[in-house]
Parts: sequence; structure tokens; C-alpha cells
Amino acid sequence: MSQSHQLKQELLQFNVAQLLKERTEASRKFNIQNAAVYVADLGLKLVAPVSGSVRLVKVAGDVLVTGTLTTVLQMPCTRCLEPVDVPVTIEIEETFIPITDIATGMHLTLPEDVDDTILIDEAHILDLTEVVRQDLFISQPTHVLCREDCRGLCPQCGQNLNVGTCNCDTTTIDSRWSSLLTFKDNA
Repeated sequence: MSQSHQLKQELLQFNVAQLLKERTEASRKFNIQNAAVYVADLGLKLVAPVSGSVRLVKVAGDVLVTGTLTTVLQMPCTRCLEPVDVPVTIEIEETFIPITDIATGMHLTLPEDVDDTILIDEAHILDLTEVVRQDLFISQPTHVLCREDCRGLCPQCGQNLNVGTCNCDTTTIDSRWSSLLTFKDNA
């Protein structure tokens, strides 16, 4: 088994109970080396663990999370559809809101339109997983090439033109000129 598979995968969950008890602007820094994030349901494939660092800062009664995380996504080449490993960096800046008061344990009144992904649960666990998933989805490049001179696929038979040629007739005629061809054939 490779070394990367032997490492224990980290969760992107942080107990912020002590941080919430401290003064405003108190902070904690966490280095992330081997976090796993499930993204297959988003049509993505991670080929490297998520790593980087995040800083959690108490702001009023909330927790501001900032940081930079990196990973590698495997995506299809835009031209030939072969898999390409694409390094991705995401910048996180998100404020998380506790659902219970740290001092009393009472349930807090939350804004109606608050997103569930930024809530700190009743056990004071801040879960960064869904924010990272969404950021990875948004950060994926739209145009990926296996190489700059990728020749792509034959539009008729689907042959990968980087691997070999095909015998398809590549002469294409613009349909707007087709009536002129019939005129030429009749002349």
C-alpha cells in the first residue's frame, strides 16, 4: 500500500467551544495535510488530498474562517477527453454562526436565510467540508487541455487524433453553399 493511503485522512471539522469563550479576535491556526472531501456527486474526482492551512478568528459571537487549500482534480481534456491532473487552489473566507450560545447552551435565533453549511452545531463543531466542496466545484477550470497542441477527437469517428489518424473524409462543406454545388454539378 502506498504511503498516501497509509496516512490517516483528516476531517475538516474543528471544535470551537474554547475559541467561542475567548475574547473577540482570538484565533487558532490549523495545518491540514491529508483531508478527504467527497466530490464524486459533483462530477469531480480528487487525485490528491486537500492540504493547506486555515485560520479561525472569533468575530463577535461568530467564527471567521480564512485560508488557502490545495488539491489536484482529475478532469477530462476539453479536446480529446483524456484525463488530466489539474492542481486547484481555493481561498476560503467564510463566517460561521453558532446555533447555541456557548455560555448558556440555549438555542440561538438565526436569520431565516442562513445557509446550513455555515452553522456551528450544538456540540460547537465547525464543519468546513461543505464549504470546501462548493469552493472546489466553483474553482474547477472550464477549459482543460492535456497539452497545448492537443489535436482532439475526429468529429466523425471519435478517433483521438493525438494517438493516431483516421480515414474519415475531413472535407466539410458549409451548408450555406450547398445550392452552389448543385449549380456547379449541373453546369
